[in-house]
Amino acid sequence: MIALEHLAVQFGGKYLFRDVTFTIRLGDRVGLVGPNGAGKSTMMKIIAGFQQPEEGEVQIPRDYKLGYLPQEPTLEEGALDRSILAEALRSKEDLLAYTEELELVQQALSDNSEDHESQAYHDLLDRFGELNHKFEDAGGFTIEAESAKVLSGLGFSEKDFERPLREFSGGWQMRVLLAKLLIKRPDILLLDEPTNHLDLESMMWLEEFLNGYEGSMLLISHDRKFLNDVTGRTAEISPGGKVEVFPGNYDYYETAKAEREALLEAQSATLELRRKELESFVERFRYKASKAKQAQSRIKMLERMERVELASNAPSVHFAFPHAPPSGRTAFEVEDGAKSYDGIRDVFSHCNLHIERGERVAFLGKNGEGKTTLGKILAGTDKLTKGLLRPTHNVTIGYYAQHQADDLDPKLTVLETVDSLARARFFNAGEKNGVNYTEGQLRSLLGAFLFRGDDVFKRVRVLSGGEKSRLALAKMLLEPCNTLVLDEPTNHLDMRSKEVLKQALMAFEGTIIVISHDRDFLEDLVERIVTFGDGHVKDYMGSLEQYLEELYRAELDRIRGKKSFKEEKPKQKATTDAAPQSKEEKRLKAEARNAAAQKEKPLRNKIKKIEEEIAAVEKKKENIEHDMFEPEYYKNAAKVTSDAKTLDEYKKKLEELYFSWSKISEELEKI
Repeated sequence: MIALEHLAVQFGGKYLFRDVTFTIRLGDRVGLVGPNGAGKSTMMKIIAGFQQPEEGEVQIPRDYKLGYLPQEPTLEEGALDRSILAEALRSKEDLLAYTEELELVQQALSDNSEDHESQAYHDLLDRFGELNHKFEDAGGFTIEAESAKVLSGLGFSEKDFERPLREFSGGWQMRVLLAKLLIKRPDILLLDEPTNHLDLESMMWLEEFLNGYEGSMLLISHDRKFLNDVTGRTAEISPGGKVEVFPGNYDYYETAKAEREALLEAQSATLELRRKELESFVERFRYKASKAKQAQSRIKMLERMERVELASNAPSVHFAFPHAPPSGRTAFEVEDGAKSYDGIRDVFSHCNLHIERGERVAFLGKNGEGKTTLGKILAGTDKLTKGLLRPTHNVTIGYYAQHQADDLDPKLTVLETVDSLARARFFNAGEKNGVNYTEGQLRSLLGAFLFRGDDVFKRVRVLSGGEKSRLALAKMLLEPCNTLVLDEPTNHLDMRSKEVLKQALMAFEGTIIVISHDRDFLEDLVERIVTFGDGHVKDYMGSLEQYLEELYRAELDRIRGKKSFKEEKPKQKATTDAAPQSKEEKRLKAEARNAAAQKEKPLRNKIKKIEEEIAAVEKKKENIEHDMFEPEYYKNAAKVTSDAKTLDEYKKKLEELYFSWSKISEELEKI
């Protein structure tokens, strides 16, 4: 159990949070929620030991292992030169230490200058045997297979495992760091926005993994569906710095909070009525001698009356996109399009896409399949390698991409950034057609994207990556356009800001193309789905709900080693009066069983052969280890050295055999 006791942190004389006390119990799945800037990441850093509170302390049991994933983690020195698999394997510090020491001990044993009769040499042999046992007990022979499984779940293909980390983008490097934590399996996982760089498939895999995780977990996420599926308790940090824990997931928290707010509103209304009665009495009789004492008594009552603070009293922010002349009937048209970056492999090919004015389209699929690439091409920042992007009439495009944050002027303040754009748009459009935003309206917009109070006077150069992304998104809301291409627009937004953006998009009358893995954000917003996979771009004919359901079932099948849902035949409903099977039905079933048996037979033979080889190698390994316990054994120094090398070869061979056995067993399960 981890106990937070009276924690407090302040910045610039203002408390971020104060007197925070709650516990994370064994097996707890806690979602840490609240608006950005409330202190969620700071609190997680304190629990992880990377920051000290100004007051209070965190009680963590001795030898308790913590795994912490910050929003923007840094790579260890030399990590970029290691392969994906090698870097993932480094998560097991104990195995890494055993391996390194085993190599040193084996090198010392192989040194011919060492006196084989000395006590030091015998001590080395003892240490060698001890380390081998520890390596095996710590899972040294299965760690590679387990690591490969986690990496595959997070979207890496088997051919990626030996590629150096430097060949991958920052988002994929983040996945490797997440994989290292999951492979490590600490007592508690501290995850700060772990899904920001995951596609839907990897997110679903992560949900399934975390639901089977035996340790505790503290999770920061602005993905409602992810929080609902993974967490069982919710800790809210309010803007006032208070923390309240709710015994349920995010939906439960919202319902409980709404019910509590309704009670507080009723209480507030009652208190307000009573306050007005007292004030009326004081106003009428304050200067009347016979009632002066009673008036004074009521004044004291007014001073003592509590005031109920309501979350609903917080200012609500609404924003609409500026009006723009409509485009022609067709917004985008791609004919037999293809894109390649190396001239060898197409990211996608034979793409034929027709998007009508006013359509709301989601681009969905695994990362790396071309969603962002086609978004750039439609927005005009990239070009097709083959095929045509037909020009369309009067299309004005608003494009949001994460790299847009790099184009902001570092010398301007946040307010100056949006103000300069708003003024330029106003003067370019003319007084009759332009929108002349007031400073109050611009500050309301910035407030929706978490720039509040003096934050609007910060220079762009001091903003974090997330803050720059939010400012770039706020800028886009000022530009009059009739077509929007949005690439992961919600990555750095909290729940309230996402809702502001979503409502603005719902009211937008133009065309929308959105690339997002946020299921709650996409729900009710998009009406058409275009999928990307295996180099193909095609329309999905069902709803978003159907797509997610099929994707979820396919991902479960992949995780559990079953055949895909597409290969499954619909199950017949069981009836109590089932008709007897005909000879033809029996014959067909027998043939199906025989066909399955024919497919299984070579795999079962391979498994049997590997198991026999494992047994033989293990027997040889046990014979050597048995000899090592005999006192006379160490008198023959040459044999000791030779056996040490042989033992190491046997263990490597066993590791390879176990991995092969695992892969073939998975194939057999699929059949």
